[in-house]
Amino acid sequence: MKTGYVHAPIRENRCDACHRPHGIIAGVFDRLPQPDLCLQCHQDKKIESRQKSVHKPVARGECTFCHAPHNSRYELLLKESREQTCFTCHSRELITGSVLHPALEKGCQACHDAHKSDHDFLLVSPSDALCASCHQIDGERFGKAHFSFPAATGCTGCHTPHSGERPGLLKKNVHAPTVKGNCDSCHSGREGGALKEEADGLCLTCHELRAGERITTHRPYAEKRCTICHAVHASDYPSLLALPPEEGCLRCHEGGAVPPAGGTAESEQGEPAGEEPSRVEAPGGPYGGEGRVFQHTPVKKGDCLSCHSGHGADHDHLLTTAQDKICSTCHDAKKFGSEGTSHPSEPGRECATCHEAHSADNAILLRRKMDSLCFSCHRHAAEQRGMFSTHNPFALGDCGGCHRMHEPSGPAYTRSGTKGELCLTCHEAKLQSEGTAFTHKPVAQGQCQQCHDVHGADFAPVMKKRPGDLCLECHPGTGQEIAEMTVPHLPAVRGECVDCHSAHGSSRENMLKRAQPMLCLECHKDVAQFWRDGVAHQPAMENCLHCHGSHGANEAGMLDTAKSNLCARCHQFETGEFVKAHQGIKAGGGSCTTCHDPHGSPEKGLLFPVAHEPFLQGTCSPCHPGRP
Repeated sequence: MKTGYVHAPIRENRCDACHRPHGIIAGVFDRLPQPDLCLQCHQDKKIESRQKSVHKPVARGECTFCHAPHNSRYELLLKESREQTCFTCHSRELITGSVLHPALEKGCQACHDAHKSDHDFLLVSPSDALCASCHQIDGERFGKAHFSFPAATGCTGCHTPHSGERPGLLKKNVHAPTVKGNCDSCHSGREGGALKEEADGLCLTCHELRAGERITTHRPYAEKRCTICHAVHASDYPSLLALPPEEGCLRCHEGGAVPPAGGTAESEQGEPAGEEPSRVEAPGGPYGGEGRVFQHTPVKKGDCLSCHSGHGADHDHLLTTAQDKICSTCHDAKKFGSEGTSHPSEPGRECATCHEAHSADNAILLRRKMDSLCFSCHRHAAEQRGMFSTHNPFALGDCGGCHRMHEPSGPAYTRSGTKGELCLTCHEAKLQSEGTAFTHKPVAQGQCQQCHDVHGADFAPVMKKRPGDLCLECHPGTGQEIAEMTVPHLPAVRGECVDCHSAHGSSRENMLKRAQPMLCLECHKDVAQFWRDGVAHQPAMENCLHCHGSHGANEAGMLDTAKSNLCARCHQFETGEFVKAHQGIKAGGGSCTTCHDPHGSPEKGLLFPVAHEPFLQGTCSPCHPGRP
């Protein structure tokens, strides 16, 4: 901390001059926040009410923006060299011209104060006095260069103060009388140099006023107030503009302001001394766009004249081209205009139907949030916002997630073509996860809208109808079959087809969600209670549909045939082995399940685990006389 240029308290080991030993106030143990901490010693840097200009970091109270608090390699505890410190914020283009102001060799501080000033641009003295401190304005050479005119004031009206491309640091564009030295065309006499008449009136001695000949006329032009926009001697901007368009235009039109009749739309030259510029403020308007996030590229570049004429035009708003055509001067009409496949606009408004011309709070300069803008015309879609289930992009107001208003690829201005391509841009992963060996026909044909609404519906997930009702529209035979069954499957009766079937596709036949018997076990868990530790009925372990109907049946338990016939499919009742196992008693006739569990049992032979004691001992006579 004690190398290079060292802050006095550090050099004197007085850390407590700035820091507290305990507690945190405004920073890392600082005694006071900036700039109050620094102003304890540097009272000369305090901003006074009379100050005409204040360096922005100073105005923000950010002393350490430029200065290091403890020590530095550079004088005045600057974090970088003087030059580099200035160019941290200010563009180097100021000094890149081929002709440099010799004062630059002394550094920026030769003309500017780094903190505050009683003069414009942080100048150390008034502009003209500052120039006169180096230039001999009474010298013969100076007089000859200025055509013997007493040019003691207004130096920056003709000369650029940093660098340029013309000898004598003349600005890029110079008024013709100034170039030729015809000062007396505007000024009376060579002594006082007073104007022959008001500056704006002088312009009309050479420049013809054609106000009224065009459909729209710029108000300053119509009111003959030329110096509101133009410099009188020289300018670095085309057409002798006093300021670049991004500054000059916005001094009247910032926030949508309009210069009032008789007011002045300020320029640095030509405005009456001491007169405050007049304008009508309309915060948040479309021009300057203060606080607005998105700006039209010409606005961002300050190129107002790419769309507007400075004096007059044959179109509204001083547009150089008709409002319904001007956008196509930059944007291809075949892609974005009504000549192409774009969404139709309001008659005569074209792009302005949806877009702001200058700046907006919404991306792509939309006049309103996308959903609000779309709903202003598409009322039916707006009404779907309150439905039970809504498509996620629709719910988020992201109409552009599916639709493309310019150069659409599919019907209804969609981003992708037909056959479900659009839906697959988001939902392909889900379809792949379900399997595609067996694909639902509407999915295979890309007819997602056969079942789903694109915006909102009363059934999840965005289903047009109850799943069962939708399914039976294409599978009426199944519906008829279910209706005629004595014992239908409960999910089938309820129309909950998707309890068992995947709606889009599956790796299993009939688009089942899971293989047998796991699909049935999701609801009928007790069926498998003895399969791990006991004896399982083999058909039950293989496939429930060996015995049961899938949607229902006409027998109790949804058996696909009568009990008397079902067991006989596998078991031969007449064999000696079967008769012996049943102690000579003739079994069958639907009585099998009185003793045997049809799914599984902890006992051999699938017998029920709880049985009558005589039965367990193989003694039938206590209940059945004549039996052993």
